[in-house]
Amino acid sequence: MLSPRVAPALPGSGLIAAIPEAAILARADPEDADGDSISGRANFVWDTVNEGMRLGRFGWKANQAGLRQQAAAAAFGDMGLTSALYPGPLCPPAQRACRAAEAGGVELAGPRLTALTAYLRYLAPPERQAVSGAAARGEALFHGIGCAACHTPSYRTAADPETALSGRDIAPYSDFLLHDMGDGLADNRPEFAATGREWRTPPLWGLGSLKAVNGHEFLLHDGRARGVAEAILWHGGESALARNAFRTLPATEREDLLAFLRSL
Repeated sequence: MLSPRVAPALPGSGLIAAIPEAAILARADPEDADGDSISGRANFVWDTVNEGMRLGRFGWKANQAGLRQQAAAAAFGDMGLTSALYPGPLCPPAQRACRAAEAGGVELAGPRLTALTAYLRYLAPPERQAVSGAAARGEALFHGIGCAACHTPSYRTAADPETALSGRDIAPYSDFLLHDMGDGLADNRPEFAATGREWRTPPLWGLGSLKAVNGHEFLLHDGRARGVAEAILWHGGESALARNAFRTLPATEREDLLAFLRSL
């Protein structure tokens, strides 16, 4: 089953990996016990590296548990590069010559995959831009209309004496859980526990640098949204209340909220 994807942002991946699992699971509310219409669920996925089920925290549907597997899966799925984790080859049934060809050994050998994983691990998120008066007002609105119910502002990474990622206060603005985003964003493609209507809350840090880095603001899993406001308006399902609140804000307050998001 095919579903279009835009490559997710990579900066801050090592910090995300360093968030204690318990801190993410503490925000899960699969039965909406608090009655706020938000019912984030964890996606436990197969970890090929450690050969067991682990909490997924990477990918649009939180379908990857760790950075090494995420890197190997992206190299294989997006570019067809084989590795020990994905020996391949990646040949659809119609590509008979590809399927009949002899394997020539893995293309992303262990040391290269280790180096790629280390690069991702220490790729820092962009620094937050200067906070204007509009951005400060927008931050209050962000919390007031319910955006922070899923886009959790901050975490503290786990203590680890061997890494520079230890004990860091970070602000990814995500709960890394699955949420039903409604029919409009549904791709009808399940991945482990994620249904075809569920998506992981994407981190918002670096959002303000997106246009400068990529030359565009194509957002959401398939790039359909042309800018932050349009991405918000595509929200449905559990996020419909926050979307509707954004829609009914006075124009000046909507601009304040957008100024806050572009300051991240």
